Amino acid sequence: RASTLRRRVARRPRLGANVARMVANPGGAVYGRVSTDEGAHGGRSLRRRTAANDSESEEEDTAGLTERELQKKKWVKRLNWLWWKANSAFWVGVACLTIWWTNFFRVIWESPLVNRAYFHMAMACLCFNMTLLAYLAIWCTAIKGIEEPWETYQPKAMPVMAVVGFATACLFFFALYPVWGFLTILIQLVFFLGFINAGSFLPSGTLGSILMFVIFFGAFFTSEMIPHEGLAHYKPRPGQGV
Repeated sequence: RASTLRRRVARRPRLGANVARMVANPGGAVYGRVSTDEGAHGGRSLRRRTAANDSESEEEDTAGLTERELQKKKWVKRLNWLWWKANSAFWVGVACLTIWWTNFFRVIWESPLVNRAYFHMAMACLCFNMTLLAYLAIWCTAIKGIEEPWETYQPKAMPVMAVVGFATACLFFFALYPVWGFLTILIQLVFFLGFINAGSFLPSGTLGSILMFVIFFGAFFTSEMIPHEGLAHYKPRPGQGV
């Protein structure tokens, strides 16, 4: 046994150092090096702890409840799920109806009333946010396998996206106000809520992220399927520049 231990110590110098400290201080504690690979293990351990805490809290909530109360809690959870799906379906439907009613994407490309300077700045901000979102959702999460929350892995990304998103909304309002007036604010709000709530009908993970981008860019081609030029925008006066 002693010869086996000597061979192991010879092959592993760090183990040898630990054994030497144990011999020198039999009653003391021996500390090894802690792994610093937080990117590989931090997210998984965090999710495991979160899932364990959630399950424990659910068990505590259901402890001591009667059978009737348990059934009532189960139906409340089902009704909340149905309400969430119905609310999401409502905003997705309103967004689709707004696209059809305004023929939004044909008007923004063809109408001479659009303020092109503000429009191009708004599109630049929108492309920046979508590129950053693709980096976080597809490159970091799907390809590199980083499982930490975005707020932990890239803490500056969310504030930057929020500021750029607010600037995008303001620039689009100034660009499209000559076309729809104050209705522009309502159109932007409906599109935002429709796009966000569409995610509740998509699968989770990488496939859901890819489908969100497909929906976003696919909306630009809806003008080819709408038989009219838009029913809500102002018409340019005769002789107004193209």
